Amino acid sequence: MVVLIFAGFFGALLSAVGLLYIWTTWNRFVSLELNVDNAWQDYESDVLLKYNMLPNLHKIVKGYAKHEIQFFEQLFLARQAASGALIAKNMANFNQAQNALAQMTPRFNALSEAYPEVKADKMFLDLSHKLVRLEERLADRREFYNSEATTWNKAILMIPANIVAGMKGSKVRELVDVPDHYHQNYSMDF
Repeated sequence: MVVLIFAGFFGALLSAVGLLYIWTTWNRFVSLELNVDNAWQDYESDVLLKYNMLPNLHKIVKGYAKHEIQFFEQLFLARQAASGALIAKNMANFNQAQNALAQMTPRFNALSEAYPEVKADKMFLDLSHKLVRLEERLADRREFYNSEATTWNKAILMIPANIVAGMKGSKVRELVDVPDHYHQNYSMDF
């Protein structure tokens, strides 16, 4: 009889500990997921701001460098692809489109250097300075998002928390992968 009471008590205690673990782990996942979502929203809003600035720079430089129309069409298509991937939340396509934009940045900078009248344009200077500051902020936000996403990914993949993650339907978050030369080449000297 004592053994049954002890077994029942032990079983109840084990169940309570298990439920407490599930409850605290679930709540930790909710907090971590909100952190990742907030970091992504901050990054995404600045990326969209950048995408809205590019057509204005494009118009200014295009006015001075009309024979570079093919480059500007490629820039527009890369921006459009990145924006579409961002809206669709397709990180693989977004990273690929961001890489395409990154590869165009040195050419864009070279165009502004090749045409002194572009560098003298007050709107171009203002937009360029804003874009450089925005790129610096984007680098910080990208790093913060990747840090939050990595923390999230580790938390949901570790045993035994992965069982609770499976119950919650948690998914691994992809990281933003923009090459280092992207923000290095965006620092324009004026």
